[in-house]
Amino acid sequence: MTGISIVIVNYKSWNHLRKCLDSILNQKNVTLEIIVVDNNSNDNRISEFKSKYNDVKWIINSENLGFSKACNIGAGNVINDWILFLNPDTEIPKNCFSSLMVKANKIPNTIFSIKQLNEKNKDSYAYGTFLNMYTLNGTQRFFHRLFNRKTKNKLSRLPSFSPDWVSGSFLLIKKEDYVKIGGWDEDFWMYYEDMDICKRAKSFKINTIFYNEPYCYHYHGKSSRKDFKTKINSKVQVIKSCLIYINKHYNGIHSKILSFSILFSVCLELILMSPFSKEKRNILKKILKT
Repeated sequence: MTGISIVIVNYKSWNHLRKCLDSILNQKNVTLEIIVVDNNSNDNRISEFKSKYNDVKWIINSENLGFSKACNIGAGNVINDWILFLNPDTEIPKNCFSSLMVKANKIPNTIFSIKQLNEKNKDSYAYGTFLNMYTLNGTQRFFHRLFNRKTKNKLSRLPSFSPDWVSGSFLLIKKEDYVKIGGWDEDFWMYYEDMDICKRAKSFKINTIFYNEPYCYHYHGKSSRKDFKTKINSKVQVIKSCLIYINKHYNGIHSKILSFSILFSVCLELILMSPFSKEKRNILKKILKT
């Protein structure tokens, strides 16, 4: 069936999810299916939402399976030709989907995303280049961003462009392309899974296009910053996923150098900051245990 099946993975993001669903239901001139996969929020809110949003298909996991696996579960239940993977802490302006689909339906073999504005109404640059030595550790990231800032400012004024990867917070893909790629890699519990799926897409000659119009709002990290413990686990998961990505896409000595570089730089930063930050101490302890 022609239309968009929207897959939203939720974990205790109910207030944002409510606004997200309301904004989706206000969309016109497009056929929509909404699937919410709840990763065991286990806070007695699900029945309230199922009652209010009875046109939404709800899938309740008995445990927190992570982003990638939950996305695959949701995608396994879609009925439309297009799948949109969407974060619960997003809001969709009026006519966003219909405007995007006019463009997307003309371009085959492509993953699409759009500009995402944060709570300060500023571009969050929800795209990037594939992982390399310049984007790994703090010092290198600083210089990479310094020289890359002008490029991003120029890109933000273009109608569209083709980055290496786009964020999984708003990722639109044809169902047949999703199947061809093999879906999300479930080795990535959270983070780097969007970079990975876009990199694998390239091997199937599936491109990425990022539009500056239309746009949506994305209130970053609301699911991963619910409390101190969740925040610590999220930061550790970033490092784990980074290492998984390196070991998957790089071989031999290159993989070893990149892995050592990320671990060394992160541990050094945490050691230097741990006397001043309880959060840094807890992250360092978790890394040393894994």
